[in-house]
Amino acid sequence: MIKNTVRIINKNSNTFINIRNNNNNINNSLRGGFGITITKRFNTTLNHNSNSNNIQTPISINTTIINETITTNNNKKNNINNINNDLNVAKFSTISTPNSILDTLTENQSNQTKNVNNNNNNNNNYNVGTPNNQNNNKLDLDTSKLYVSKSTSELFFTFIILKVCSFNFISDNSQKFLNLFERLGLSKPLNFFIKYSFFKQFCAGETIRETEIFTEKLNKLGIGTILDYAIEELAGSSEGFDSVTENVCQTIRIAAKNPTNSFSCVKFTGLVTPSVLEKMNVLVSNVTTNVSELPLESFNSPMDFYLNQSLKQGQSLTSKDIKEIKEFFNRMDKIFKLCHECSVPILVDAEQSYYQIAIHHLAMAYSMRYNKEKPILYNTYQMYLVNGMNVLKQHFELSKKLDFKLGAKIVRGAYMVTESERSQRLSIENPILPTIQHTHNSYNTALDFLLNQIKSDPNSIGIMIASHNEDSINLGTKLIKQYQIDPTNPNIQFGQLFGMADFLSFNLVAQHQRIFKYVPFGPVEEVLPYLIRRMHENKGFIGSNSDKELFYLKKEIKRRLF
Repeated sequence: MIKNTVRIINKNSNTFINIRNNNNNINNSLRGGFGITITKRFNTTLNHNSNSNNIQTPISINTTIINETITTNNNKKNNINNINNDLNVAKFSTISTPNSILDTLTENQSNQTKNVNNNNNNNNNYNVGTPNNQNNNKLDLDTSKLYVSKSTSELFFTFIILKVCSFNFISDNSQKFLNLFERLGLSKPLNFFIKYSFFKQFCAGETIRETEIFTEKLNKLGIGTILDYAIEELAGSSEGFDSVTENVCQTIRIAAKNPTNSFSCVKFTGLVTPSVLEKMNVLVSNVTTNVSELPLESFNSPMDFYLNQSLKQGQSLTSKDIKEIKEFFNRMDKIFKLCHECSVPILVDAEQSYYQIAIHHLAMAYSMRYNKEKPILYNTYQMYLVNGMNVLKQHFELSKKLDFKLGAKIVRGAYMVTESERSQRLSIENPILPTIQHTHNSYNTALDFLLNQIKSDPNSIGIMIASHNEDSINLGTKLIKQYQIDPTNPNIQFGQLFGMADFLSFNLVAQHQRIFKYVPFGPVEEVLPYLIRRMHENKGFIGSNSDKELFYLKKEIKRRLF
């Protein structure tokens, strides 16, 4: 009988382990080269269950899973008792006897659910939703309908770009390539190449006028838009930040033409020097890391709060810092006031942890001012953070206490690499949850929590379910039906990124769900950090579904050509 071997390669030690369906347990060896049938990278680490008759699928940043077939005795059982000490212990998925890794992650869904939920009950309170297998099970979607709006040349282009992004060497070293070209004085030709490749895939254009073409196209397909001036960490002049502010205000004015199908969004590091925002984060963190514990006056007059705390804490801000902080508040006032006047909701993007407490505080302060009648300002909650769920609940309770409607956009998170590197460099605790499964469970728990609030009161909260993870999206649509929530409720929407996960977006349209696409724009050289994160997501980081997107693209291209 044909069974499977899973070969686990530890990239750090150049060792591999064969797990076979026999009593030889683990063959731990060194080897320079071998045949690869299917390779898939994931974003957490390995676990095993010695009592299980199923081979466990390791999920690891530094681990590649390769599927090969071997002949074994049908009566022999898996007996996995030893795991190389080089590999860490974490959550896992279950595989029985697949012909390929991708095809078999669907075979043991019920067993997988049972295993993971049992583990969660023993270890954590993350017990909502189905376990995630990094979404390798394929839906039986009709790609002829799925990609009806795309030409064959567009499908080819998208396939090539996403495929290139999936290569670890390119994705892992993208920032190094940019730095190298800059040192060689080749930034201009590189930017030209990026503009007509990665930028074209993930951004709508360099100016807001260029985005209007895509906005109209998406609206005709039943998809709303989130206009996003996608620059970040602009360590520039006051004039530069003012220019960003004006671009964001332009997105609001355009969105006002169709406010029920439009969002705007803003990133605070595009409005103020990042070092100043980090100083503000230190000031508020020294008072408390729990924003809901801050005094009422900090929400009524947030600028005065920071200036006063600087004096109280003996951390005097320079005159330049004070000037920048005042200008920062003027820019936020201008943006959020315009949103309120135009009735256009706006998403406040999450950023790195060393900015985030200040961002949370500012988002709550402006929510108290402008979210009295309905959610206008949506704060972002990163569920890959250890404290993500607690922060979300604290802010919901704060919204009830201060009598405003919380707007909550939930994401898994996009700064895992930089956060982990920083925590190692500074020898501080990593703010990221230890495994991908913890992150999935945290996200799904947050999703259930938020939809429960809508179930109790349809106008109590605004939700943006921002995800490319199919399991979470399916959970969301399932709970909306289960809780008998009207899917057309303007307080509930799904959000995804331009150039990614189109198969999920169109599937949501078919289910009459409210779905929005981020439509980013900006000068090529200034949106490079955004593009680098998109490359990481398409490499197979948290819930990106990049492998599945490639599968459907390839299927439709074959259908059209053959």
